Amino acid sequence: MESLQSDRMKVHPGASPYVDVSGGELWINVLNETLKYGLAPKSWTDYLHLTVGGTLSNAGVSGQTFRHGPQISNVKELEIVTGRGDVVTCSSQQNSDLFHAALGGLGQFGIITRARIALEPAPRMVRWIRVLYLDFASFTEDQEMLISAQKTFDYIEGFVIINKTGILNNWRSSFNPHDPVRASQFKTDKKVLFCLEMTKNFNPEAADIMEQVRQRFILV
Repeated sequence: MESLQSDRMKVHPGASPYVDVSGGELWINVLNETLKYGLAPKSWTDYLHLTVGGTLSNAGVSGQTFRHGPQISNVKELEIVTGRGDVVTCSSQQNSDLFHAALGGLGQFGIITRARIALEPAPRMVRWIRVLYLDFASFTEDQEMLISAQKTFDYIEGFVIINKTGILNNWRSSFNPHDPVRASQFKTDKKVLFCLEMTKNFNPEAADIMEQVRQRFILV
């Protein structure tokens, strides 16, 4: 998809901001450009050095999916090259069958060469927290509670890691140096650990409110 990169990226700020971008553009480049306007896409992938057309062909699931849906739920318009070689512009109102088939369609209904991506105001600051679990049931119960709560984090993702030698000694639960390294309590020979990764967006003047939210959902 990177061969389809072009200089056509254009940010449209306003009441319903969006960015027009080629299918071969990397998400990291989209972010760098939209941040110039104080904006960012609503839903991400974990790894930003992937192409727009590539992830939109696969859905694009991230830690914001519980709130905004996957990346394909935040697309306003597509330009697609069909199997016949036709260049077609489509959206939920125009050529809607092709639009919905191509999003998450694994390239079977055409190649995405341009996308119009919905944007939102970018956070000024972010608090980042990771919590480790030994027990899978507790891990999934907490994750379910967090994504169901009305006032919760802005990014919530769970994943499984292998307990390799030294991982616990180097594990950081937060970017705040005053926070305890909670991983030190995990004295175990088990090979699998479960992790919740969460972020909370906030403005500098609302730091106290953000801390109250973090304490409300403290898990360990």
